[in-house]
Amino acid sequence: MMKIDIRYYTKSGHTEKLANAISEVINVPAKPISEKLDEDIDILFLGSSIYGNSIDPTLPKFFNDIDVNIGSIVSFSTAGVMESTYEQIVELANLYGISVDKREFHCRGEFAGINKGRPNSADVENIKRFVRDILD
Repeated sequence: MMKIDIRYYTKSGHTEKLANAISEVINVPAKPISEKLDEDIDILFLGSSIYGNSIDPTLPKFFNDIDVNIGSIVSFSTAGVMESTYEQIVELANLYGISVDKREFHCRGEFAGINKGRPNSADVENIKRFVRDILD
């Protein structure tokens, strides 16, 4: 049986909303990256966001604290203006010898009055479909 886990970092709750949608699909609790991985896993759904043109500094610390085997990371993210965190996650994962799936999920998040209501119900349904496709 495949072992899957979900970790995310959020300041606004947008990435957490997506993590909880993933949780509904795979029936695994979504946890913040402050909760250390405690066993080897096949797939890690890792959520992040862009803050000031970059991922939050707590993400490198999360990677540094990994002491289990991870088969592959599937990145998901939100951002108000910037594109996804995918390239930054790949760079970080490469430093630790962890592969990142080429497929990613990204959607807009509400920021400073733009993208009102995002991620919205369509975004939530889209990430659920994305997760099902990953697992098929």
